[in-house]
Amino acid sequence: MVNEINVDFGNGTQLSAQTGNFTIETDQPFNEGGHGSAPTPQDLFLASLATCAGHYARSFCESKNISMDGMTLKIEYKMAPDGKLINKFSYQLKLPDGFPEKYKAALLRAVDLCTIKKQLMSPPAFELELV
Repeated sequence: MVNEINVDFGNGTQLSAQTGNFTIETDQPFNEGGHGSAPTPQDLFLASLATCAGHYARSFCESKNISMDGMTLKIEYKMAPDGKLINKFSYQLKLPDGFPEKYKAALLRAVDLCTIKKQLMSPPAFELELV
């Protein structure tokens, strides 16, 4: 099955990606010649990684009827010395008060199921062609 995302070139550094019924806008920051009107593509990538992990945390808690009140997830990332690529992600999941001890390890395993992270761990082949 082949899926697709179509990109429209907007004004200046703005881009729009059409995926299904959704349009995702991107731009570059002011200091890189953009308008700062939307997240950068890298911001979207990082947000997808964080929200994917959050999805698995939520699914786990819902399956066990565990309240998520007070639960937070933060992902910090460290850039490589050349400042171009990320070389480390650190996930920090703050549990709500009273989170059952017996489910802590299982919750970590559930968050580790994130498909975006798994995709990074097993990268696909990339092809580029002019048509």
